[in-house]
Amino acid sequence: MGRVMEYIELISKLKSLPREKQAEVLEFVEFLSERCGAPADKPLKRADVAAKTWNSFNECHGSFADQHSTL
Repeated sequence: MGRVMEYIELISKLKSLPREKQAEVLEFVEFLSERCGAPADKPLKRADVAAKTWNSFNECHGSFADQHSTL
C-alpha cells in the first residue's frame, strides 16, 4: 500500500506542475529509463526488431512458410 500512495502523491504533484514542466519531467523519466535499460521495454523492443527483420526477409526472399508448406 505504501508504494501506491507514493505513486498517487507523485502523480498529484506532477499534475500540479505547469504543462512545460510536466513535459520536462516526462522527458527526464524517458531519459532515465533508456539509460538504465528499462527491462520492461526490452522484450517489446526485441519483438519489434524481430518482426521488422522477419518482414524484411519476407520482402526480399518471399515467405518461408509459403515455400516450404506441406499443406
